[in-house]
Amino acid sequence: MGRLTYILVYILVHIPSVLWLRFLFISATIYLCEAFMSEKIVIKISGKIINPDKPDIIRRYAEVVRDIVCKGYRVVVVVGGGSYARGYIMCAKSIGLTQAQSDMLGIEISRVNSLLLAYTIGDNVYLPIPRNIEDVERAWSINKVVVVGGLQPGQSTATVAAIIAEVLGIKKMLYATDVEGIYDRDPKIYKDAKKLDMISVDELPKILNQGFEAGRYELLDPLAISIVKRSCIEVTVFNGLDPYNIYRALEGAIGTKIKPC
Repeated sequence: MGRLTYILVYILVHIPSVLWLRFLFISATIYLCEAFMSEKIVIKISGKIINPDKPDIIRRYAEVVRDIVCKGYRVVVVVGGGSYARGYIMCAKSIGLTQAQSDMLGIEISRVNSLLLAYTIGDNVYLPIPRNIEDVERAWSINKVVVVGGLQPGQSTATVAAIIAEVLGIKKMLYATDVEGIYDRDPKIYKDAKKLDMISVDELPKILNQGFEAGRYELLDPLAISIVKRSCIEVTVFNGLDPYNIYRALEGAIGTKIKPC
């Protein structure tokens, strides 16, 4: 007889039924309290960071995700397609494919990037990679780490992250990209651009004036902004080239915080 079986038989024989029911009730209550008290976060990682060119960064992100899960966080990670996706999208456009077809190619690349990270994280990740929001909900319901790429044409992975946060009732998103935060103008063009420590969601469109087509999504597009605003999701945009910056972003010690409401 196994040790666990022996313990269960001993409890059933020696503990009166009333105490046994009380034991079950207390155990169930503790479990439910821990489930609801766990802090839930969405981590959006740019495809400029998670891609086949950066195996060391991928390993460190996997390490960080495993660690914060051990510390009690429930995590969804959304991975972008990056330059590889843009390469396929440019090729698709050059041979006359539609915007939707170009988007689908980019989505598949983001899913490959997300699968690369998921495999590296290990056993606690839901597989296969979710391909729609119903898959995401199913994965979340069994208490696994959820790693996804794109979901459907016309949506950036930033929008995917916002939708997932909204559907799952998550109020905090960390956005790991290749800049220090949100600037008053493009820091890659203007050397005197100033990083903003905090910005309201209503001010974002004035700064993030972007195109809205396949392969041209940068930071938060208009659809992502509208979802963040209506569901009051706090977003921190930070430099994710160092995966350990996740810890600083969780503490609010880095990047730009977008105040949603």
